[in-house]
Amino acid sequence: MARIAFVDHSYHQRTHATMFLPEILRAHGHDVDFFWDEAWIGGAPVPWQRVASHDVVIMFQSYCPHEGHTYRSLHNNVVYIPMFDQFDLTPRSSHLLTEFWKPFHGSKVLSFSTAVHVLANVAGIVSHHVRYYPKLTQSVASEGLHGFFWIRRERELGWEHIRTVLGDTRFDSFHIHLAGDPGFPPVRAPSADDGALYNITTSTWFNHRTDFEKVVQRANVFFAPRLTEGIGQSFLEAMSRGQCVIAADNPTMNEYIVHGVNGLIYDPKRLEPLDFSDAVQLGRQARSGVAAGRIRWEAMELGLVDYILTPSSSVYGGRIPHPRKVVREVRRRVPPRLKHFAGLWDRTMRKTRD
Repeated sequence: MARIAFVDHSYHQRTHATMFLPEILRAHGHDVDFFWDEAWIGGAPVPWQRVASHDVVIMFQSYCPHEGHTYRSLHNNVVYIPMFDQFDLTPRSSHLLTEFWKPFHGSKVLSFSTAVHVLANVAGIVSHHVRYYPKLTQSVASEGLHGFFWIRRERELGWEHIRTVLGDTRFDSFHIHLAGDPGFPPVRAPSADDGALYNITTSTWFNHRTDFEKVVQRANVFFAPRLTEGIGQSFLEAMSRGQCVIAADNPTMNEYIVHGVNGLIYDPKRLEPLDFSDAVQLGRQARSGVAAGRIRWEAMELGLVDYILTPSSSVYGGRIPHPRKVVREVRRRVPPRLKHFAGLWDRTMRKTRD
């Protein structure tokens, strides 16, 4: 039995989006202690000293201050779980990515996104890639069009964007949840004219998650609330309900959704109306895909736990490769749609000294 420190973003105390992983570890007989990072709201980060004595340290998106050290020099079993939406992947940011990964050289990464898995590997860091699927939940309405959209980051993806995607399609009902992400400007409700035209109802927050779920379950078309996601719990849960997910063509949404097969994908830089005529059938196919994916997820559970418990020295074979020495091999295995992300690392690593 291992003692595992689980360092996590304190916002997840409210959403419970990351609880599935500690639950798996506990189900396998391990002790999991939670440490909540408040740095994102101006509070205190989790000091390294509080977790250093644990057998395993898992850092989910948040991480302990390292004072210039690599985590490998501090501990032989650190697992970092980055989220794709925390990266700024532009050519100008490649040097920032290099600095970001430095503390994790010699430690392990757990990737819930193919794109993150590629970035970690190209940086010379061992990564274990898994694709999460939730359990199936109650199926949704099979007639008409009933939409749900949570406005979380209005400047990035607001009602004006969704209205363009809707085009001339009219919905029988459309619920909009008005609750912005922490640190982002307050969100606005649609105009009264749009409210009447699209049969819009709104909410701000719910005291209990069950109240929120009752509203979401009335929809059969779910609009993903952000342009990129980490794991993407919100849209994965929507797929498990049999909802047709409408999402931007970015990770992790485009790692699960195939346009016109189990959902609809749009280009966020060139918004155009979508065809919703097969939305109900696409939702059914999404639910079937999640059912199959859940079986695969449960089958890989033992391997996931084994990876987390294995010391870094074992997964690296005692040697930590320099990033430049793994770039060429990893590039050969990068899927075409992720070549851009790997290319950012290529440009960076050419400037990196041996």
